[in-house]
Amino acid sequence: MSDFAASPAGQHLIISAQYLEAAVVLSDAQRVRGKALFLPTLALAGQGLELMLKSCMHWNSSPPPTHGAAGHAIIDFWELDVCEPIRGHMFVNAQIVKDEASAAGLLLSDGLPDGDLMALITEYVQVLARLHGGQPYPLRYPTEQPTMAPRTPWLVSVLRRTADDFLKRPNDFNRSNFLGTML
Repeated sequence: MSDFAASPAGQHLIISAQYLEAAVVLSDAQRVRGKALFLPTLALAGQGLELMLKSCMHWNSSPPPTHGAAGHAIIDFWELDVCEPIRGHMFVNAQIVKDEASAAGLLLSDGLPDGDLMALITEYVQVLARLHGGQPYPLRYPTEQPTMAPRTPWLVSVLRRTADDFLKRPNDFNRSNFLGTML
């Protein structure tokens, strides 16, 4: 683990986990503070997701772009073969988070479908990616364009759990190991 933490992948992931932990704190605080924390929660989640995907790219020997719009292209990163372990873990964690929230009677699971959580997590990632990196950068600047946003409590919990999995078991996010476990 110490070698991983010192690597570019580990350095990206450590910062990602920090952003996502802060997003969870803000998401939880929304119950008391309301929607005033919604945009900051999404901003932290978007940055955390971007860094987690870049970490996976580094870990799988595919350094990500670092400049301009290409450096924030979450949708492009999400769809890369080298990021398949992130997608796989997020799909599993999406169901786990939903089931745990439902069992605990938390609103986190309200409104989520019983069916295809894989499609829903992909949709939420795409929406978050457009908010995070798409012009006119609605998470950073005022905009008059109507925007759709994902449900933050569920998405943020899924992202944080996935980053935690990656920190604890980085080899599970090596694409060649991941494909071996899927066969």
